[in-house]
Parts: sequence; C-alpha cells; structure tokens
Amino acid sequence: AFVESSSSNLRLDHLRECAQSLDAKARDLCRLRYEQDLKPAAIGERIGAGANTVSKALQRIREILRTCIERKSTLGGVV
Repeated sequence: AFVESSSSNLRLDHLRECAQSLDAKARDLCRLRYEQDLKPAAIGERIGAGANTVSKALQRIREILRTCIERKSTLGGVV
C-alpha cells in the first residue's frame, strides 16, 4: 500500500509540474473546469466560445498532461 501511495503522490507532483508548463489560456480552462467545476457550456459562455470548442480544448489539454506525466514517470523510474 505504501508503494502505491508513494507512486500516487509522485504522479500528483508530476501533474502539478505539467500543469504549470501549460500556457495561461490552458491553465485558465483547467481552473474553470476542475477548480470551479463549471461545465463546458458555462465555460464557453464566460470566454465567448462554444461548448464543443471548450470540450475539445479540454480534451487536448488532458492528452498533453497525460503525455507529460507518463514521460516524467518513465524518466523517474515509476510506471
């Protein structure tokens, strides 16, 4: 259990680092979606974009973060 917890904590650290490497617009979208728990339609209303555009942008951001975390995990010896 400790190894799993340690691995999870390391992945969270990687997530924080990767999120900081996002551009400001992407970080703002993440804040609106995950910190303020807004749906894509509500985010779109705030930023003047359609819900589909917001959803696609969030999908791209998640993929960027996933790739970054996996790269850091591999480099750090954690799978």
